[in-house]
Amino acid sequence: MLILIKTSIKTSIRLLLFTLVSMIFFAGTCPANPTNETGSPKFNNGPGNTVPGNFNAFNQFSKDTVKTGVIPEKNAIVQDENFLIPARLANQPIDFQINSDITYLSFRNFKREEAKKSFFQAWMKEKEAAALSAETDSLRNIYANSSDERKAELASVILKNEAKTLALNEEIPPLYQNARHLENDYWKTAPSDELTRFQEKINLFRDSLAQVASRLAQQEAAVKTVPDTIILPKPVPKVQEIKNEQPAGVIYKIQIGAFKGKVPVTAAKLIKKLSVIRQIENYVDEKGVTIYTTGNLNTWKEATIMQEQVKQEGVKNPTVIAYQNGKKIAVNEARKITHEL
Repeated sequence: MLILIKTSIKTSIRLLLFTLVSMIFFAGTCPANPTNETGSPKFNNGPGNTVPGNFNAFNQFSKDTVKTGVIPEKNAIVQDENFLIPARLANQPIDFQINSDITYLSFRNFKREEAKKSFFQAWMKEKEAAALSAETDSLRNIYANSSDERKAELASVILKNEAKTLALNEEIPPLYQNARHLENDYWKTAPSDELTRFQEKINLFRDSLAQVASRLAQQEAAVKTVPDTIILPKPVPKVQEIKNEQPAGVIYKIQIGAFKGKVPVTAAKLIKKLSVIRQIENYVDEKGVTIYTTGNLNTWKEATIMQEQVKQEGVKNPTVIAYQNGKKIAVNEARKITHEL
């Protein structure tokens, strides 16, 4: 029995020594991984080649590696052969007359990419010009009721908007004309049966649009039902009428031209451009001269500001004129009446 106990103790001591020696051996040949400054472990990749613990071998592949599982964004650009149209605009209806026989109602009707691109550019510029014009009209309304300091700021913005609108309106017609010319050239050489098929297609499209419009009108009419209960309106208390503070009906206008007989071509073009952003009025005086004016202003100061604006818009010699109760009077007389002289 004693011999067995001694043998067991010897065996245990040998196993313990073997374990300790193994730990010391492996500790000497495989040192623990140190950490870098950020706390991430480092791996030894040879002398002087320390690799960060967050190293990802996949990052070392070439950027040309094909990626799978990529889902296109919702508003991705739709490619129509060579010219790219934003997805949110690709299905917008249009109304573009090419000639007396052909009218396009969709971007897909275009036969030449260059023509479609030219039309799209003009179409977008036209929308931008309309938005600018609406914004400028709104600013003019704000301008009328603002302080002098605020008016100076608004005048600067209005002038910039007007200049940009004029520039856009000059760029739009050539783009539309280029698109129309290219598409018309295509149809001149197209077979007659292709033209017939296209016209049938357009007629079907028109019918579809008409049906959609009719359904929408019916839905709107159904919503506007007459209520079962009749509500009598409450009597509105009479409010004392506030008379216009404008003294003796004096208004100022900016005269942009006066012509006897036919208007010169250059002047006619300028007046047409101005009419896009301003309301142009004209009348024939007692001498048979046609007077073109813009603006209906209550003060001399406002008139001089608009005079400068109109000058920057291309009118060489705009002049301030005054009226009292619809009758033209001298400017100095008007300034005396408005207490501005």
